[in-house]
Amino acid sequence: MIVAFTALAALVFLPPPVAHAQPDFFFFLRPPAPVPQAPRTNRNSGGWWPGFGSPQREALPPEEAPRLPPKKREPPPEPEGTLYPSADAAIQGKRQPPTQFTLVLGDRTGGQLAQGLADATVADRARLAIVEYTQDDSGFLANPVDWMAKAPWAIANARANVTVVALGAEDLKPIKEGDLVLEPLTDRWVEAYSRRADEVLALLREKAGRVIVVGLAPVANTTVSADYERLNEIIRARAARAGLPFVSVWDGFVDEEGKYLATGPAVDGQRRRLRANDGVRFTRAGGRKLAFFVQKDLNRLLEDPAKPSASLDNAPPALSLAGAAAKADPKAAASPTPAPMAVSTAQTATRALAEGVLPPPVRGRADDFSWPPPAAAPPPASR
Repeated sequence: MIVAFTALAALVFLPPPVAHAQPDFFFFLRPPAPVPQAPRTNRNSGGWWPGFGSPQREALPPEEAPRLPPKKREPPPEPEGTLYPSADAAIQGKRQPPTQFTLVLGDRTGGQLAQGLADATVADRARLAIVEYTQDDSGFLANPVDWMAKAPWAIANARANVTVVALGAEDLKPIKEGDLVLEPLTDRWVEAYSRRADEVLALLREKAGRVIVVGLAPVANTTVSADYERLNEIIRARAARAGLPFVSVWDGFVDEEGKYLATGPAVDGQRRRLRANDGVRFTRAGGRKLAFFVQKDLNRLLEDPAKPSASLDNAPPALSLAGAAAKADPKAAASPTPAPMAVSTAQTATRALAEGVLPPPVRGRADDFSWPPPAAAPPPASR
């Protein structure tokens, strides 16, 4: 036993034997194969001790997760208004039916303008209803839709307080006069088109009273846009001749250089797509921007009771200069005033607008050249 312990102690303190120089006397004490061991780690995080392994590197901070860009906030949804085919449809089933009605007559652009007005007046729908009567391919020209025949029924069906007209985008086509075919925007074509536009606007003014004429917007095709600019000037001139307000929407759909704009600021301050992919139609936001330009004149006509109502036949007769003087001076009312020679009615106004025929003069007015003048009338005989 003592010999065994002595030999074991010598094995521990003596240098390791060389395998090929000395035989292994304790081969029977070793395992048959090497035993795997866990790697030695240094538990001293503050440093290392000589003879106890290599120093341990300081722990690296965990890698930060990559910062993702902030999510783009979607603009708030557009309000959705309701269009009605008639005034009766707008009233039906409502406890507080609307009291005012706006009719939109027009082509494809007119339909999108009508939806834009409905969206823009959602908060005011208890008072105002938007009635739409549009035909996509229609225009001032009689083909394919004759508004001279359809407009009176539409105005009566809508009980329109104000009628908004958006026509012209489909009118760049030849006009046939007898055996002649007039090409768009030639001098003869402009004359024929102007006469037709005068007839339509005179009828609308006679039947509806309060009418707003809306101009054309630019399109992606630069050639068509240039033609639309010329057509806008014609429509503006015809509206002025009829005494109707003309609303230009052109600047709302071009950039600072006057070029076509497909995406831009909407009426809610957000940047939205305003035009469809075809470069002609409008998106919902674009239709509401169209309505934005019309709302100023629309509100003015709806809120001004002094404007003519649904028909000019109900307008008060024109007051002569002598009648105005008598109204201002009560003493003058005691003396008889000459009766007016004629009163301008809707029919005479229509003839003046469409045919250029002047209405008959009114006694005492500046165009009255009868003799003696009203101021020189003999005084009444004393009793």
